[in-house]
Amino acid sequence: MVDLKKSHISFELSVEGKPKSNVSAAYIDIGNGPAILFLHGFFSDAMVWEGIITNLKDKYRCISLDLLGFGRSSKLEIEYKVDSQVAFAKKFMETLGIERFFVVGHSLGSWTASRLELAASESVLGLVLLAPAGVGEYLEPYRILVPFSWETPVVDWLISLVSPVLKLTGAGNLVQEIKFIRERFLHDPVFQAWIQRAFRLEISDELIHEVAKNIHSPTFIICGESDETIPVEFGKHLEANISNATLHVIPGADHQLPTKCCQVLSDLTLDFVSGVAV
Repeated sequence: MVDLKKSHISFELSVEGKPKSNVSAAYIDIGNGPAILFLHGFFSDAMVWEGIITNLKDKYRCISLDLLGFGRSSKLEIEYKVDSQVAFAKKFMETLGIERFFVVGHSLGSWTASRLELAASESVLGLVLLAPAGVGEYLEPYRILVPFSWETPVVDWLISLVSPVLKLTGAGNLVQEIKFIRERFLHDPVFQAWIQRAFRLEISDELIHEVAKNIHSPTFIICGESDETIPVEFGKHLEANISNATLHVIPGADHQLPTKCCQVLSDLTLDFVSGVAV
């Protein structure tokens, strides 16, 4: 793989009723040809697309963005609504001077990509939505995370107590995941804001299941058959409601599509974008 390095660009942005402020966007920009904007999901950043970018850069200009509050992009004292990410991505592309582009998103990135199309349909050549979030308030799998948000040392004490037992049973990876999630709750303002809003049921106005019919760009939806984070039904709903959409389900794949299905996604994305007139 090529050695991908992030650049930075600054611009003024106003979101969530805050005054305009100067923000910095961290991104990867490599390749030549029609532009593709890549948007990552939660617990991730622009580097998650490394393998796919490497495969597509000879034919397309691949631009992978650290979303607002993620990676090396600016961290603001806001609630990090999806529409704030849309405003950030839209202004970022305008600052780069790119008027027309494809958007490839994963999970939260797919949600952002969908609403970006609604906000700037004249700019979006086509959408590739991987494990698309935002189709419904699918919160049940996350309710188990609520205790990890409690600001008490008791939680950390319990984690330290059960960790050796889990390791003895061969569940060392689970221990690392538990510690990672706890760390995010304590120190990641984006995750804190998002989870709290989700469990207060304050994300309904940003969901896309009712407005998907207003998306008219060519759309390719890709879901993992074994994804327990975003159900395949989300993809089926979008396919049924977006006028120019096709769904592809990858057998046996889970939620980590960009990293675990790199070559398959590269081939599918290349087939799709090369078939859209630019």
